[in-house]
Amino acid sequence: MDPLSARSFPLWFGVLAPPLAWGAHLVLGDLIFELGCGPAVRGREIAGLSLEAWALIETAVVGVIIAAAGLLALEAWRRLRATSDGTAWNRAHALAVAGMASGVIYLTLIGFGFLAPFFLRGCTTSP
Repeated sequence: MDPLSARSFPLWFGVLAPPLAWGAHLVLGDLIFELGCGPAVRGREIAGLSLEAWALIETAVVGVIIAAAGLLALEAWRRLRATSDGTAWNRAHALAVAGMASGVIYLTLIGFGFLAPFFLRGCTTSP
């Protein structure tokens, strides 16, 4: 967990997890409604929950992952403030700042994902 290490989990998780989680959110969100609105599914439910409930659960889980990534990057950045020399510090500092920014940006995008189930109707066709 040393932030100066080139293999620092908090730094790499902070940078990579938010965009990957957001991409998974886009794919899974579409998959929920593709499967749930299919002609073989009656009642517009999957495993006893409505499609909107599944969309909210999936969005919340992805939001927690992104928030955790941003917080890990923030903690690494705080530990890096105690030292300030060398190439390893410059790399680690850049990754920590990128991880925090990535967390904020993708958490904002995920926040908008909570609005969709309230305003969009599932299983309807476009005019």
